[in-house]
Amino acid sequence: MYTDNSNLAYDLSRFDNSDRERREKRRQKEEEARKIRMAPAASLSKSGTKITAFFAIAVMFAAFFAVNWFNAKKDDTARLVAAQQELLDAEADDNALLQSKLDAKANIGYIEEYAKNKLQMSKVGSAQKKYISVNTESLIEVEKDDSEGFLGSIKKGFKSFLEYIGF
Repeated sequence: MYTDNSNLAYDLSRFDNSDRERREKRRQKEEEARKIRMAPAASLSKSGTKITAFFAIAVMFAAFFAVNWFNAKKDDTARLVAAQQELLDAEADDNALLQSKLDAKANIGYIEEYAKNKLQMSKVGSAQKKYISVNTESLIEVEKDDSEGFLGSIKKGFKSFLEYIGF
């Protein structure tokens, strides 16, 4: 079925706003373009950009240099600590060896062997042992020595003095 749209009652072009909207959008774009063109060629904000960029780059370079320097110092210190740790481990091994040698020399078998071979000593035999019986009462006997007298006490004091100073 075919409809005839030639009648003015069906003319919808009067209500079509698409042309008007297109013209309005074009006008807004032109105004925005004019605003952009009207901006000053050399603004005040651009006058310091080279100096600011130079200082920003200088600050970044200084920060990079400082971080690099501190990392190098940290690495040097870590290497020194590692070297000292290796020395400490080696000395601890030597200490353990010497301690085991000392423990071996401190046992009774080594002492008996040293006394027998180096000092020419011998163990006490059963024939050399003599047992005595002691009175088990709690008595203390003090023996009075009358032979010393005044000169004997001076002699005794002098001997104790010489003993004190190491003669």
